[in-house]
Amino acid sequence: MTVEGAERHQDAGNLNGLYAVSKKTSTKRRESCARHSSLVSLNCHGGSDESCLKFFIIFRMEQQEVEVVWSCPLPFAAVEARYPKLAEFVYSNSGTSYSVEDLSHTFVMTDGHGVRIYGHCTAFVSGEAAVSLSPYPWCRFFAQLATLFRTNGYEHGKAIVEALCRSPTPPSGSNFVMSTSIPIVFQRPYDRLCSFIDTSPIDLINMFPETETLFSVLADLLLEKRVIVVGPNFGLVSHVVMSLQSLISPFDWMHILAPILPSSLMDVLAAPTPYLVGILNSQIPLLERVPIENCVLIHLGSTGICEGVRYHNEERHSLPNSGAFSALWIGYTTFKMRDPHERTARDLCSLFLTYYAALLGGIGICGAGAQMLSNGSPKDILFYRSLMNTQCYSALTETIQEALADKDHAWINNEFCVALVRGHAKIYPQHYQQLICEENKGGGYTTRYENCFGSREELTALSAAIHGCGGHQMSAGRLFCQCLRGLMNHLVCLKDHSVLVTVEASSLARGYGDYDSDPQYSPDGVAMTVVQPSNDAK
Repeated sequence: MTVEGAERHQDAGNLNGLYAVSKKTSTKRRESCARHSSLVSLNCHGGSDESCLKFFIIFRMEQQEVEVVWSCPLPFAAVEARYPKLAEFVYSNSGTSYSVEDLSHTFVMTDGHGVRIYGHCTAFVSGEAAVSLSPYPWCRFFAQLATLFRTNGYEHGKAIVEALCRSPTPPSGSNFVMSTSIPIVFQRPYDRLCSFIDTSPIDLINMFPETETLFSVLADLLLEKRVIVVGPNFGLVSHVVMSLQSLISPFDWMHILAPILPSSLMDVLAAPTPYLVGILNSQIPLLERVPIENCVLIHLGSTGICEGVRYHNEERHSLPNSGAFSALWIGYTTFKMRDPHERTARDLCSLFLTYYAALLGGIGICGAGAQMLSNGSPKDILFYRSLMNTQCYSALTETIQEALADKDHAWINNEFCVALVRGHAKIYPQHYQQLICEENKGGGYTTRYENCFGSREELTALSAAIHGCGGHQMSAGRLFCQCLRGLMNHLVCLKDHSVLVTVEASSLARGYGDYDSDPQYSPDGVAMTVVQPSNDAK
């Protein structure tokens, strides 16, 4: 299909989660809580009278026939009328990649108004698949919901899902108000810092062992390049696509987003717009038939490790060199040295959020960027100019200016705005004085979010090292002891092969490798057990 054919393929009534909308529509999307950017509508992370779960469907495949077992809260006919290709996204792995474990993946669909709906799918070895449709990208949350449905049986599982459908969405980090007959407490992910924080961004540390490679990919995303993630199964591929967005927050990917791309929609890759998509290794022959002008290909191995990034008619980009970038590198390196059990997604996202505040203030959203563009290296200047021409930059700066001009000073409860003002007191003198005054009164941002990086100081190499990429306050000596303890634990693990199983490690199964084998066990016989680490394990 040619580029013109790909453009004709777009259907305003059913975009199938692939095509971006016009800039005018994008502005409406930024004002909608459904987009959930860290800055989009500062109240987006507050409560909502609507449920976070729009639809919950159980599918079953037998002999290539897809059957709907149960649909809540509406009959499946109503869901299918709105999303006619839903089943195609659910069983995209069929015939190409199987796992001996339950496989979870995420897909995205977009309606005619440009509002995204995230499909969180967990496919069981029995042939059934639990699908949650939600405006929220909470991958882990809905994977755990599917597990609860499966392990509690249909009768109790239906009661859990129906109760969640009736429950309003609480503010970020708060508990859902459920029926007293449901002995389960659901907590909304703490997505104030980043809408995609529940995608397990920490896994990217192991998936991208080379820091420089990860940072280059983030630079490509910031500059809105065409990025394709290729892997052995859609569980891994969609996980990387979703998690990468957490590390560019508060910049919002406003173009084609397809964590999984069915073979029937491969022609979409000929579109002239930027995209971030995931495909299987088995789809590469189909990819070679599509006339792609330029793109960035990220290749994942059978274990999910990035084996290389190939640039097709595209240059490799990198984040500009600066003091803030040095602090980012040191903070990220220090974070990798932490004990894995002490790493938190909040700390990791805080580090990048604070770096982007320094980057954005440096290039000057209030006209202070002339000196930066005149003193930087030619390569860095090219990056700055390219970034300033992107839609994500325009959308973010527009939202920031609106937030800072708000008479109710709602910006003071937003982590990114606070980091931006604190790091650029000369650019925002009035806002900086207001922030200091609020802190001296004992209220405001730092009282409620004192553990968030950027709440008390600027991002520098020293502060990044002392904080260990952000998060909890710690001295340099404590940081050194923590890193030494992590090293000793690693050496002990080489001698002791015992495994500590936690819900954190087993809650989201993505599958590894290309599988074509019969199930080795049934998930019905597996009990979920939470093992509290002992003091000796620490």
